[in-house]
Amino acid sequence: MWPFSRKQHDISTLPKLSDDSHSWGVAQTNVDSSPLIIRYNESAGPWLGHPELPIKLGFAIPLNSPNEGGLPDPDENEELNDIEDVVVREIDSRTRALHAMALTTGVMKEFVFYIPRGVDIKSIHEAIQAAVATHEVQCMAMNEPKWDSYRQFAPN
Repeated sequence: MWPFSRKQHDISTLPKLSDDSHSWGVAQTNVDSSPLIIRYNESAGPWLGHPELPIKLGFAIPLNSPNEGGLPDPDENEELNDIEDVVVREIDSRTRALHAMALTTGVMKEFVFYIPRGVDIKSIHEAIQAAVATHEVQCMAMNEPKWDSYRQFAPN
C-alpha cells in the first residue's frame, strides 16, 4: 500500500443527523435562468467518499404551488422544513448517514444523504410518506461512492 493513504474515520463516530455539530453553508446559482439554492453540509469534508457511505439517497418533494423561475413561497417553505425534520428523524432512527445537502428551486426541494449499503430504503420512504400529508415525497437511491453530486454542488 502507498505510504500516504488516508485513514478513514470510523462510521460509528459519524454524528447523528440531528446533532447540532453540523455546520451548514448556503450558495446560489442559476439553472436554466432559474435560481437554485444549495444548502450544503460544510462538516462533510472528512467523510467525502467514505467507503461505508457509498449510496446517495435523495428525497425530492415537488411543490404544491410551483413558482417557475422563482423559489417556494414562505408558507410552503415552512411545510418543506417540517418534511425535512421527518426525513431526518426517519433516517436517523434506522442508520448512520450524512445529510449532505438540500437543493431548492421554484418547483421542488430535494434532501440528499449518503448512507451505507444494505439499508431498507423502501421502509424509510414508506414511513416518511405516511408521516407527510401535505406533499408527495419521491425517493431515489443510487451508488455514488465518490459523492459526485455533493462535489458538483457544494462550493470548494
